[in-house]
Amino acid sequence: MNHQARKAYSPIILFASSIVLSLACRSVTISIDSNSPTSESVTYTQKIGFDFSGQVPSSPKGDTSARRHLFLHEYSMLANGFINGIIYLNDSDKAVETFDLLILRPNDDGWQVIYRINLSDDTPPAQTGTTVVNLPSPLAVRKGDIFAHWQDNPNGAIPLNIDNESVDGFSVGQYGFQSSEVEVGQQIDIDGFNGHRDYFINVVFSTNP
Repeated sequence: MNHQARKAYSPIILFASSIVLSLACRSVTISIDSNSPTSESVTYTQKIGFDFSGQVPSSPKGDTSARRHLFLHEYSMLANGFINGIIYLNDSDKAVETFDLLILRPNDDGWQVIYRINLSDDTPPAQTGTTVVNLPSPLAVRKGDIFAHWQDNPNGAIPLNIDNESVDGFSVGQYGFQSSEVEVGQQIDIDGFNGHRDYFINVVFSTNP
């Protein structure tokens, strides 16, 4: 009789155990720390352009006869992201110069102007060190975009290495661009640019604004 009783009770015990286990499982919660870093919260920042750290420009006064020149700096954005600022080496002259920063997006025929920002040299002009410009709002860019600068004045604000004295030689120029031809939305054709220069200017790229 004891043997038969054990057989009868076994299914009941198993059923009760399964109910207890089910209730216990329902009471388990998983806690995730919302302050833990995720891949989306990590910001990557890099200077894009000629690495002029420790370099001495061959033309420390900048361009001397470059009115209405457009200079392309063929250092592509490595990913989609934002430009938050600009860093450039101060030229050695005492003049106050202005130039326009352009962001160009490549297409089949060359580039399209996406942004244009007018920048003034430091006032009073510094002859040593670097100038850091923090943009009032970040510029959204895409992978493959490049930056450029255009000036209406003969004398440029950015020191450089010219042609045979260049290190990278990734900057090229072309004369004859009116202000209306470098407005946002304008097309910049690929033909006509020449030279191998290093301009001592960088844009500050970040994956987050």
